[in-house]
Amino acid sequence: MDTDISSLELGLQKRLEKLQPKTKKPDFLRSVIDRQSVRIDGALALGYSYDEIASIFSEQGIKCKGSTLKKYHLMAKRKLAKESPIPELPSDLKSSGNKAK
Repeated sequence: MDTDISSLELGLQKRLEKLQPKTKKPDFLRSVIDRQSVRIDGALALGYSYDEIASIFSEQGIKCKGSTLKKYHLMAKRKLAKESPIPELPSDLKSSGNKAK
């Protein structure tokens, strides 16, 4: 054993050697926000701010700032709007108006 290593360094070394690989992927936060987008909309409709919602994420172990949450949430909403646009009316209904037969 190296006698020049202090007990503090030895403790640090042991701790670093025991580190396990992180399970979270780089896009983990973005994917969680994508999946929770509707619920985030609901919380915003109830008057909560992005900062308040981000603190709920942090309480659950998902570190997030309000500004990041807002950015990813708006991106998710735009993505959803592109994937499922409002369907167009058939052209014969457009020209005739709302006349039901």
